[in-house]
Amino acid sequence: MDAKARNCLLQHREALEKDIKTSYIMDHMISDGVLTVSEEEKVKNQPTQHQRAAMLIKLILKKDSYSYISFYNALLHEGYKDLAALLHSGIPVLSSSSGKDSNGGITSYVRTVLCEGGVPQRPVVFVTRKKLVNAIQQKLFKLNGDPGWVTIYGMAGCGKSVLAAEAVRDHSLLEGCFPGGVHWVSVGKQDKSGLLIKLQNLCTRLDQDESFPQRLPLNIEEAKDRLRILMLRKHPRYRWSNVVGVLDLPANILKTSCL
Repeated sequence: MDAKARNCLLQHREALEKDIKTSYIMDHMISDGVLTVSEEEKVKNQPTQHQRAAMLIKLILKKDSYSYISFYNALLHEGYKDLAALLHSGIPVLSSSSGKDSNGGITSYVRTVLCEGGVPQRPVVFVTRKKLVNAIQQKLFKLNGDPGWVTIYGMAGCGKSVLAAEAVRDHSLLEGCFPGGVHWVSVGKQDKSGLLIKLQNLCTRLDQDESFPQRLPLNIEEAKDRLRILMLRKHPRYRWSNVVGVLDLPANILKTSCL
């Protein structure tokens, strides 16, 4: 972990240990591949909530910058907006020119962009399907610069979400088609309250520096208006464009932004 991120985490350690509940936070970090199951058990074995939080922070401090980003995103996803704001200034920025790491030849740039956008990590048991992944990537390249959809469909559990995530796990695709980043939103079968939470979280992720210091939207229509304002005023050069939608339940929709 770089010095800036580490110092920020140490500075706000007391507030984090006091307020966070670790269970769902760790679920996100395990999904991102930055926390192991054995480390999760080590945290769970602590007798109190405060001690569990303290153990989690201790583990994160021993890890790399991706763990910091994963922890930050987990706080946002679980509604700890104020705590996430404390860590925002310490988020490490990695150059897109970073070399390949040991994770299957994926560059540090790819890993950082996808981690920041909440794109799921490869599953522990992973079967490469290069032909299908290449087909999806070719469709995305064809959409470059134009609004559109690439739809992956099939039976539940056949690996649509894994294919969608794998397709954007590519340095040249991200730099060429998605320089503004990727935002992964898992929708699935949601009632209105669940959908509102998803939209509220997306508003927060798109306004991380809180240039629009307002309360969270209270209904779906207000959330849609907030997103529209964010895109028009704060990100005027962005477009909601290429979308990879998985048409099955749960349906994972990959929202992306292009400059």
